Amino acid sequence: MIDTETTGFSPRTGDRVIEIAVVRLDGDGEVVDTWETLLNPGRPVGPTHVHGLTAVDVEHAPRFAEVAEHVAALLAGRVVVGHNVDFDLRFLENEFRLAQFPFRVPGRLCTQQLAKAHLPGPKRTLAVCCEQAGVVNEHAHSALGDTLATAELFRFFLRQHPAGVPWSDELAAAALTAPADDLFAELFDVALTAPRTLSRSALA
Repeated sequence: MIDTETTGFSPRTGDRVIEIAVVRLDGDGEVVDTWETLLNPGRPVGPTHVHGLTAVDVEHAPRFAEVAEHVAALLAGRVVVGHNVDFDLRFLENEFRLAQFPFRVPGRLCTQQLAKAHLPGPKRTLAVCCEQAGVVNEHAHSALGDTLATAELFRFFLRQHPAGVPWSDELAAAALTAPADDLFAELFDVALTAPRTLSRSALA
């Protein structure tokens, strides 16, 4: 599961990621681990009234290039799930490109799209989907808060498929992209040895 907060709506116009969170789940949808950091975008932070972050908040945060290897290790061999996930992945892929770090997303699932088959009504925002599924998002518009809420929404969808999920092909395809054992061990060490980070909680 991933979520990002960004300086704007399009990496094509120079917008950057200013916060990222990754929440890894097991096959039952239970949280295995979480990781988050603010990022210094090297440009104005954009709509503070939306994400709640100021230039001072991210001044001493790492650049994406400092955490790129770690993020790649966290996502290796996994389907990346998010709400309107294509938005997040456009930014994530752009950040990897700018960092000159070769990485391709193994697979993707969008809870906004899955909601069409699992929830009533035409509105598919994260807030509306969470309300309909009985999920409480205590920290909306923070990367970790939204990722944890999306994870709980995803578990709601999982519970509706006790005989097996309809996206098993995506899971199998992503697993095939996992690195070879020796390389995976190296990446796993990277994942355990976290790079420098800065979280919202550290700002308080």
